[in-house]
Amino acid sequence: MARGDVNAAVWRAGTHVSEYDSRALEPAEVLLLARYREKFSGRVLDVGCGAGRILGYLLSLGADAVAVDIAPAMVERCRQRFPGADVRVADLETLPNSVDGPFDVVLMSDNVLDVLDDSRRRAVLGELAGLLAPGGLVVFSSHNLAHWERTAPPESGQVAPTRLRGVGARLGHLANRSPVSMLNAVVRLPRRRSNRRRLGPLQHRAAHHAIINDEAHDYSLLHYYISRTDQELQLDQLGYALVDALALDGDSVAPGAEGRGPSLYYVATAR
Repeated sequence: MARGDVNAAVWRAGTHVSEYDSRALEPAEVLLLARYREKFSGRVLDVGCGAGRILGYLLSLGADAVAVDIAPAMVERCRQRFPGADVRVADLETLPNSVDGPFDVVLMSDNVLDVLDDSRRRAVLGELAGLLAPGGLVVFSSHNLAHWERTAPPESGQVAPTRLRGVGARLGHLANRSPVSMLNAVVRLPRRRSNRRRLGPLQHRAAHHAIINDEAHDYSLLHYYISRTDQELQLDQLGYALVDALALDGDSVAPGAEGRGPSLYYVATAR
């Protein structure tokens, strides 16, 4: 099974709705909604909308929003929360077949673009330019490879690090957590170890990105990681100009800087 298909199977199952059923925003998301309010008040495509975490804010700004997600369960929850909103089941890789542009903003939060491998991710970014209105923006978050490499250096003989340790180390890590939380983590250990054995071999470190089986949802996913420098270069190769780069705490990430935190937000426009 290809890396992207592994991820798609997890998300289509719709078993994580409750984990995304909130309206909490990262500081960077608040700042972006304010900084580009005029664009976000126009026609917006919310890709990977989940349970509607950001959709409600788009609607409150007056956006003509179209929200899409690969999971029917997520779409159903989103429709329940925002009756009358245009919410559809659609695949990230076939957006031009599912929606009609042009859009003032194509938004991809929660690192949704990173469920794809390098070639498929590039293809999607390239196709999105055709859905943008003149001067339209692609706004997306992506896993920060520099942060990963700082906080979890690769172990001997592995292309990407693993944070999964032995049972004793895991139990030590849980010492200060609540009994319920500890019990839940112990129950999940076999699943986490099984997923690591299954997906760990699919990890890959290339010159300008990495595919990493990180801790998300008990190591059941393979995620794309890229540095700020390489993401700007990639966007340039695909015909975009980078307009803004922000850490999740809202701080700007200048050219040549790595940026703090596990993910960064990017704002780009098609040239």
